[in-house]
Amino acid sequence: MKKLSVPQIQWSTVRFLRCKLLDIPTAQVLWKRRDGRYKIFKDSITTTMLAAQSKRCAYCGTRLFEKRPHRDHIAPKSPHYRWTFWPANLVLACYCCNVDCKGETDTVAAAASSYRRTTFSIVHPFFDDPADHLNFGVADRAILISPKNGSAKGAETIRLFNLMDPERAKERAKDVLLDDDIQHLQGVTRDLFIAATEELRSNRIVMKT
Repeated sequence: MKKLSVPQIQWSTVRFLRCKLLDIPTAQVLWKRRDGRYKIFKDSITTTMLAAQSKRCAYCGTRLFEKRPHRDHIAPKSPHYRWTFWPANLVLACYCCNVDCKGETDTVAAAASSYRRTTFSIVHPFFDDPADHLNFGVADRAILISPKNGSAKGAETIRLFNLMDPERAKERAKDVLLDDDIQHLQGVTRDLFIAATEELRSNRIVMKT
């Protein structure tokens, strides 16, 4: 998981789409449209975020193999329909994180008049640095994730996305062993990455929950 930059989408397009959002049912219908500015906006989000996220899930960091990866609304369309087409509310996520784990869970802890001032219960991909909320470490040949300094956001992110599930932990181990693009692993220091790689390559991998 890494902190992302908000995609630069043409403001006239965003403003046009936001003006159409009257209520939750309208937002649900408009989001499904595949024509005109709706298609341009969604295609732009996908193209921009695939590059920004290194083709990895914004939440768990696993590779996005889908031809059309899921565009996830960090704050769900229901009840937060006014942010349906807000660039800072959209990331790409794997099926497991988007559907199996998050679903329609409301991640807003306290809504505000603006999106930027809204408080979220999870580590926000654009507003929070994962390194402030999550600890990534190696112990007894295991890759561990834990809340940093008792971070409530860190704990909720780990719980909601089931980040310490054994199968998900194995995927992280495979990344450490096989992948070279470690920029997506913000929150993991380079020294920890090197230590993990050396330890996992020289020992039998044991994943702990």
